[in-house]
Amino acid sequence: MAKIEINLLPRELRKKNQVITIDKSITYLAAFVVVLVLLFVTIGVLQNIRLKRLDGKIEEAQKRTDQLRANIELVDALTQVKDKILQRMSAIEALDRSRSVWVRVMEDLSKRVPEYLWLSLLKEEDSEIVSKTDSMKSPQTAPPESPVRKVTIEGYSYSLNSLAAFLIQLMQSQYFKNMDLQYVKRADVKEIKTYNFQLVGDLYYLPEVESTGADTAVHELAGTDEKEDISLILAAGRQ
Repeated sequence: MAKIEINLLPRELRKKNQVITIDKSITYLAAFVVVLVLLFVTIGVLQNIRLKRLDGKIEEAQKRTDQLRANIELVDALTQVKDKILQRMSAIEALDRSRSVWVRVMEDLSKRVPEYLWLSLLKEEDSEIVSKTDSMKSPQTAPPESPVRKVTIEGYSYSLNSLAAFLIQLMQSQYFKNMDLQYVKRADVKEIKTYNFQLVGDLYYLPEVESTGADTAVHELAGTDEKEDISLILAAGRQ
């Protein structure tokens, strides 16, 4: 049998069915907020992914930089070694080019050192120079074209006559020209009185075949300056 229920309560006491109604604007706002949250979350996730990729690229670039730095250091070291080798090769080539010349120069110089005189220094300047005396000479008497360098000779002598003889002998050399006496002074060597001197002039790198024109020019120079240099030496010795 069907059950029949009758509500005997008065109307004011009876429960009413409450219906909740939501405004549409609130619904739209909530939906918009949800969309914004989802958008921000998506953007954040994408940014994190991009940052991780950038970090990976930076790490890879750092590794390549370290490798390149090691290669650069190796290249720099090899370049320095190459420069040193080239410098040594240049020095060896220069010595080899001047080897035969210096043999002849030293042989010529040793023949012109008189008795009671010895040398303590023979120094050559690196820069090439052009002698003013040679530029004033005629082509017939000028020495052959060759490198000319400044040379300094120092030594000691027991007498002024030996020094004068040495200077005259240098004037007759084809390698040493325009030799000027810079100073001559008394000096004691192991309690023995000597004369210390310094000569400065031009050193010619002549070829192996010596020129008669150069010999003539040197003899002319020696003939014109011989008396003046001898008197200068003797005057310095008196002082």
